[in-house]
Amino acid sequence: MLNNKLKLILPSLLGLLFVALMMFALTSQEGKRVTSSVLVGKPIPDFTARSLNSDTNLLDNRVLQTDKKFTLLNVWASWCAVCQSEHDFLTTLVIKDDVRIVGLNYRDERVDAKHVLSMLGNPYVVNIFDPNGKLALDMGVISTPETYLLDREGIVLYRYSGALDAVAWQHYFKPLIQLLINEK
Repeated sequence: MLNNKLKLILPSLLGLLFVALMMFALTSQEGKRVTSSVLVGKPIPDFTARSLNSDTNLLDNRVLQTDKKFTLLNVWASWCAVCQSEHDFLTTLVIKDDVRIVGLNYRDERVDAKHVLSMLGNPYVVNIFDPNGKLALDMGVISTPETYLLDREGIVLYRYSGALDAVAWQHYFKPLIQLLINEK
């Protein structure tokens, strides 16, 4: 009788073990994920938002357009430890590679976000303040940090979830940026 029950339960247990192993394999890449986005090939949704630095300064999609070949849009928050871990690399990109980075401060308190920037430095040319997460929700942000590669018109070319570092930069961003630079 016990043998019959085991024959019935064993396939279910093996199935659950397989599912658990697959979930672990898919999520165990140190928090770094390449994720697709419905925005690829499209502009960031239209928005009007306050600047992190000034409650009277209104920003819109034009802040994402530039005469440079590309812009990075980095979604971050003061309460996000992973965001703080990528901060030095973002600063290095600005200093060494003259990369233009726009920040999207997500579901944060203005005073806390400004404090983090005063302590760690500010790699952003401008910060869009999104205290309720409306813009991030419209963009399909899953978690912080996320970094979007935009062309000069503000069209999304690529989305990366997780802390941006030298490996991700070289592997994912640099080839796309090289294509933009070589473009006529």
